[in-house]
Amino acid sequence: MHRAPTAFLASAAKRVASSSSTAAFAPRVSQSPLLIRSLLAHQQHASAMVATTSFRGFASKKDKGGKGGKGGKKNAKDDDDDEDSGSRKGKGKGAAASSGEMTFDLEDLEKKFSQCLERLKRDFTTMRAGTANPAILDPVMVKVEGKMVPLRDLAQVSIKDAKTLMVNINDVELSSSIEKAIREAGLNLNPIADNKAVRVPVPKPTKEFRESLTKLAATSTEKAKTIIRKLRQDGMKDLKKDLKAGMSEDENYQLEKKAQTLHDKYIKDAEEALKAKTKEIMAN
Repeated sequence: MHRAPTAFLASAAKRVASSSSTAAFAPRVSQSPLLIRSLLAHQQHASAMVATTSFRGFASKKDKGGKGGKGGKKNAKDDDDDEDSGSRKGKGKGAAASSGEMTFDLEDLEKKFSQCLERLKRDFTTMRAGTANPAILDPVMVKVEGKMVPLRDLAQVSIKDAKTLMVNINDVELSSSIEKAIREAGLNLNPIADNKAVRVPVPKPTKEFRESLTKLAATSTEKAKTIIRKLRQDGMKDLKKDLKAGMSEDENYQLEKKAQTLHDKYIKDAEEALKAKTKEIMAN
């Protein structure tokens, strides 16, 4: 809408500026004062418009730059967060890697100690003097087709009376082999074939037999103690591996002390069980 007047005024201003004679221009000024005033007014308006437009453009760029700056700060913060997160993740992974997979298990070690002691006590049940007890024949091994098989897998042992055991055989053809195995088991027993079974009288224990039983009990106890010591040694080896894998020295030391305490406890329990068994054997 204002393009035509503005173009006209710009053209007029150009003509006035290009005029080389002030005198020539003077009559035009006197003749067209309204035109000159209008020209000056439009020039001022145009200058104001240009300034406003330039300011708006600058402001717009500044605003965008500001938003970009905020965005930059936000991105920088995100980058910092990512870096911190990565650092934390790195620390976590480092801790896991340093700790590694631990091989020592205190509960498992105690369980093995306990199983060893229980086996010793079961062995003691077979060492009875003067009383019929099926457990007496648990150590007996019978040779069958070149292999040694436990008697309990080939027959059922029951109590006939206080002084006699009965061995009921599953396969009659094995009677002689079972009888021989019982006699040679070192239990001071003399079995007697009885139809499809084997009768085992339990003799009144002699002093020599009692002494042999106590020696047998002592031997079994030493074997159990040796196993307990070996289990402890294996545990110490596992602890050394765990220390190299990243376990702290303090934790390693504490576990070593606990393992030693358990070892000493079960060694003492085995010795106490032997004392009790020896007293029982010598009393009957």
